[in-house]
Amino acid sequence: MAKPPLKGGDGDEDPRITDLRAYRKAREAEKRRKPPNPKAQMRETFLGANPRAGLILALLAIAVLAYIFLPVLLRGIPR
Repeated sequence: MAKPPLKGGDGDEDPRITDLRAYRKAREAEKRRKPPNPKAQMRETFLGANPRAGLILALLAIAVLAYIFLPVLLRGIPR
């Protein structure tokens, strides 16, 4: 079945036309927006979104090295 015509003789009152105008306006605004910076995205993927991830990684590396080399150094010192 066909849809009945909308009430109200003026085409500006049709909500479908209003939605289409808003859609076109949003689509044009999307085209005008700058594309995302690829360098910022690449920087974020290595260590994740945590800004302190590098510090945590460095502390973990220091702890592992101390766990491995500290007993060797302590055994080498005569008492």
